[in-house]
Amino acid sequence: MGTYEDKIGFNIRDARQRKRYSQEKLASLCGISNTTLSAYENSKKIPNLTTVAKIARSLEVSIERLYYGEEAAPVGNEPDEGKRIVNAVYTLWSMGVISYYESYTAGVMIHYDQKEAIGTMLVLNRYKEQIRRLIGLLDEFKIRRSTYPEPEKYLEMILASVATEINEEIVRNS
Repeated sequence: MGTYEDKIGFNIRDARQRKRYSQEKLASLCGISNTTLSAYENSKKIPNLTTVAKIARSLEVSIERLYYGEEAAPVGNEPDEGKRIVNAVYTLWSMGVISYYESYTAGVMIHYDQKEAIGTMLVLNRYKEQIRRLIGLLDEFKIRRSTYPEPEKYLEMILASVATEINEEIVRNS
């Protein structure tokens, strides 16, 4: 097998069978058609990151397990930490768990719940600029999604770009 794109169908099928789910059950849990799931498992189509996250959540495995076949398999000689960080931030952002707001007057990041004024501070210990940029790009993408000819490809480009930036910083600092 070649790249992780070539392996993802096999890994989805393997994880589904280990969970003892039929294709129909998994497709139903993920909100996709059985035909689409079959195309993923037979490597005729590659699911986007949002769909992979839904499948992983339904199978109770990590996204890495579906992409790489194990929890932390490196891709080539490149560090995989950038992709892992970007995937984690994207998943949390897409589920509405995190967002980004910067209070310039107070000098700290605070998110206020719309129902009550509860301040929550998110502390970024590393890769601050890359993560702030990623969330900003994701917010803009969400608003302008319909203006892109191929929104899923654009989203993948955003994620890959920030992952590359993080990996480059890892290499510089090692």
